[in-house]
Amino acid sequence: MSDSDVMNFLLMNRSVFSTLVLCGVLMPLVVVVVAYLFRNLPSSVRAAAMVNTLIAVGMLTFFTMTAQNGAFMLLSSLSEMAADGSAGATNFMTRAGLPIGQTINPPGWLMGLSLAQVIINVALSVYVFMFAKWDKS
Repeated sequence: MSDSDVMNFLLMNRSVFSTLVLCGVLMPLVVVVVAYLFRNLPSSVRAAAMVNTLIAVGMLTFFTMTAQNGAFMLLSSLSEMAADGSAGATNFMTRAGLPIGQTINPPGWLMGLSLAQVIINVALSVYVFMFAKWDKS
């Protein structure tokens, strides 16, 4: 794989990650709207929709983390390529302000925010489907 192939794959991977983040941000809105539309249905239907939402939260988290970890693995590969003398990789790493020859890991705050988002989405889903008191009008 050439330097440019690795960089193109890295950019494509980050694009996928960005799309999944948008889905993660928009998902709570969709959950609330669906829960509101389901508010007058029987508890069993709302519970089934809640379980479906919880599965979706888990899958979204899994795929987001996979894309994110793949991007950091590719950055680490670029760092190694730069350390081995690749001019393209060295240029990319230097312009991005990333260390050459080191493993690139996600920052701890990013992992913490991801965990917080999952917890909030799970709690929101359970609450709006099963416990929210919607106006009956």
